[in-house]
Amino acid sequence: RMKVYWASIEYKYINNTLKGGFVYVFIKARSQTDAYERIIEELNQMKLSISVLEFLRQYDESTKWHDAKETKHYLNLYNLANRNECCVFDTFYAYEHE
Repeated sequence: RMKVYWASIEYKYINNTLKGGFVYVFIKARSQTDAYERIIEELNQMKLSISVLEFLRQYDESTKWHDAKETKHYLNLYNLANRNECCVFDTFYAYEHE
């Protein structure tokens, strides 16, 4: 049975001097390994790679965030991922340029 996993990723640009940034990603997958491989594949298509994988685990729908608005936002990303085959990315936050 497919489950929705989520990850916190620090990314970097492939073949580019830009620093990168971080993003949350949600994906429906058979396993943690399946989720990881599919996240890497989608990032590669975007010319991005993972510099740090902070975590990758099954998302708990009962997770409470800082406030109700944030909780609803992440639950919406979870639901979107549960209905799709592709990665659902939250906002990409870019690091400042050096």
